Amino acid sequence: MVGVPDPVMGEKAAALILPRPGAELDVPALIAHLGTRLADFKIQQYVAVAREPLPRNAGGKLLKEHIKAETVWGPEITRR
Repeated sequence: MVGVPDPVMGEKAAALILPRPGAELDVPALIAHLGTRLADFKIQQYVAVAREPLPRNAGGKLLKEHIKAETVWGPEITRR
């Protein structure tokens, strides 16, 4: 999870998902499923699907600044 800049809140939650090889990911269905299990404020407001492995440093940690800069997030997900 990373933060996406927002003029009002400063940042909003975003998730970059890497599906298993060969698997298809239905983002609206995923968000609907999460909505049945989590409070609204816990669900990310931006979701992007990665097609290649996420960038990591030598220690294995995600390079969040690289993810923020390189990912196209698209429109904000609205619920209700």
